[in-house]
Amino acid sequence: MNSLAAQVFVFFFGGFETSSTTMTLCLYELSLHQDIQDRLRQEIDVVLQKYDGKLTYEGIQEMEYLDKVVSGKTHNFKYIYVFRKQDTISLIMPMFL
Repeated sequence: MNSLAAQVFVFFFGGFETSSTTMTLCLYELSLHQDIQDRLRQEIDVVLQKYDGKLTYEGIQEMEYLDKVVSGKTHNFKYIYVFRKQDTISLIMPMFL
């Protein structure tokens, strides 16, 4: 059970950093490319009108251009980078019950 908790901890924090980096780089790129920003805003406005101004799961699924922007398909690079983790010290954790 402790091993499972440790794995969940690693996945949570590893995923958090990737998500925050992706959002930061995506917003930075949008600030540099007004044309992409305008097209994305137009798509979001149309979908929000369709769902009475509410952000829904179904509405987000309809936003194809948003998916392309976040996944980096509007340019020739990806926002997600691979970070390799390497142990620098050996540490033995005591087992807590």
